[in-house]
Amino acid sequence: MKRVSGVLAVVWAVANLVLAYFFVTGAFVAKTAAKEGLAAQAALLLGGLLIGAFAIMLGRQALVLLRSVDDGGALA
Repeated sequence: MKRVSGVLAVVWAVANLVLAYFFVTGAFVAKTAAKEGLAAQAALLLGGLLIGAFAIMLGRQALVLLRSVDDGGALA
C-alpha cells in the first residue's frame, strides 16, 4: 500500500510541477502585462512558485515513502 501511495504522490507532484511551470511562464508573457496588469503577473508568479515549492516537498516525501520498507501487511 505504501508503494501505491508513493507512486500516486509522485504522479501528483509531477502534475503540479507542470502546472507551476505554466503559471511562471504565463507571468512573463507580454500579453499578460498588457491585458491584465502587474497584479496578474505577480499573482501568476507567486502562485507558480508556491505550487512548485509544495510539489517539490511532496515529491521528496513520496520518494521517502517509496524507499521505506513495506511490510506487506503482515500482522506480526
